[in-house]
Amino acid sequence: MKPLIKYCQGAVKALSAQYEMTSVLGHSATAGTARERLIHDFLTAHLPEMTSVVSGIIVDSNDKRSKQQDVVLMLKSMPRLPFASGHDLIFQEGTVATFEIKTRITPSTITDIATNIESIQTLKPSTLAGVQLGNLDWPHTRILSVVLTYEGSDLENIEQELITLSPTSRPDVYLDLTKGILIKNEGILFDQDGSELYLRFNDPAIGLARLLTLLSKVTGRLAMRGVNWDAYIS
Repeated sequence: MKPLIKYCQGAVKALSAQYEMTSVLGHSATAGTARERLIHDFLTAHLPEMTSVVSGIIVDSNDKRSKQQDVVLMLKSMPRLPFASGHDLIFQEGTVATFEIKTRITPSTITDIATNIESIQTLKPSTLAGVQLGNLDWPHTRILSVVLTYEGSDLENIEQELITLSPTSRPDVYLDLTKGILIKNEGILFDQDGSELYLRFNDPAIGLARLLTLLSKVTGRLAMRGVNWDAYIS
């Protein structure tokens, strides 16, 4: 067994065990915050250091705003407007990826997730200027959208529901820590395989390993994004 897969098997068990421990909190909002923090800390420990792991709302130069994001990966070369609550205002140009963390997902709860993703994908950068070194496959202005759930319905059922959504409402990655992972079959993050909308890997450890490797592709680049700051002021 490859070391990365063996490591991810242990990581999935550890995350699942810590998730189970949060059930003693007895308050859904408090438990939800604790579960988000587990993923926040895991990403901080495992991602390349070109990005910061924060939470908050993303804004563009047209004053359009996303919904509240559980986790945002943002370039360390970019500023943000921090608040004591830990929910920051993050500029679109500095955002690399977003995570929506859910305790449990079923096909009936996909609509709320779709609305959240669309609120991100409709934001526009103030300029397309920028340079990057490293993996150039991922478009440098595009924000990766990830949905992560501690448990959910069968991947096949979730995939069938995602197919019905508009392109701007679909996550790039859907990871279930009990079932596995769905990754958009675009030939960008991984080689395209067939004509299905998503690649499916029915193993949570392989899913977590795939997530870490694709995040390394997206966040492990040396990237500098241009910003028209005047557009944020006037």
